[in-house]
Amino acid sequence: MELLDIGSFSSFLVDMNQKTAKLLNKYSELKGISSKQIKREWLVLNEHQKDQKRQEILKELVK
Repeated sequence: MELLDIGSFSSFLVDMNQKTAKLLNKYSELKGISSKQIKREWLVLNEHQKDQKRQEILKELVK
């Protein structure tokens, strides 16, 4: 069994920062999707996927 170090475990438990929450709220309004659903989907992404998704969201919001 592999043990997680405290740093990676605590980062898994951290929700999201305020800037990300605001970004996801704006995106959910634009798409007409529940912000809770968007945030749930966000929380299961790994860091690389979050970076990609953030770029996609920013492109959508700029349009």
